[in-house]
Amino acid sequence: MAQDAMQLVSAALRQDARKAEAAGGSVLFQVSTLDALLQGDYRGAFTVGQLKQRGNFGLGTYEGIDGEMIVVDGHFYHMRANGVLSEAADSEVAPFAVVTNFKSGVSVTVNQATMTQLSTLIDSVLPSKNYFYAIRIHGTFADISTRAIPLQYLPYAPLATLTPNQIVFNYSNVEGTAVDIRSPAFVSGINQVAHHYHFVSDDHTRGGHALSFTTGPVTVEIQMLRQFTLWMPEDTGFSTATLPYQ
Repeated sequence: MAQDAMQLVSAALRQDARKAEAAGGSVLFQVSTLDALLQGDYRGAFTVGQLKQRGNFGLGTYEGIDGEMIVVDGHFYHMRANGVLSEAADSEVAPFAVVTNFKSGVSVTVNQATMTQLSTLIDSVLPSKNYFYAIRIHGTFADISTRAIPLQYLPYAPLATLTPNQIVFNYSNVEGTAVDIRSPAFVSGINQVAHHYHFVSDDHTRGGHALSFTTGPVTVEIQMLRQFTLWMPEDTGFSTATLPYQ
């Protein structure tokens, strides 16, 4: 992307953020912390119904780290390790989630980019890496690999011991949306630093936590977020956890 175009996108992101703040602000709302999840606190702490009051776009997981949460246009999708994707009931609970009300006026078109290349391109147009960003990538994915972890039961094991047993799904030429929450480096342990991608197909049959992808033509919409709210569970698992964990 040309330097002039990058500067225009960066300026537009700042302007949109100021407009959002003048209108009451867009807030990134998070349930629990990444360190707590890594340590094995998979108890549900916040219902989908409650999350819907906080945002219409985002990602997370479900109680027992039962698969992946993908939130697009106010719909909370649940991708399980058995390969079944469904819309979550309001009564389902999340041990970890991050959502916002997506309001983007800044977009760029990209074609044939890997996950790494797309992340680098997005970073190149951001006005600063010290803020949060909600990023929506919609279009064709030439190939994409996603994962979901099978439902776990008490006593929960740390997440690192479960990833070798994750179920990986490989899709080709699929239309869909990648949800990306980009977090600054100073929140390490609270959220995943830099880009965190989840995916759901337009036909609502495929999805998960994105491990890798190569896009076809996609539209990338970016929202800058300067307000962050962290809700911490009061369950025993969180209150007795040794944090930080990483």
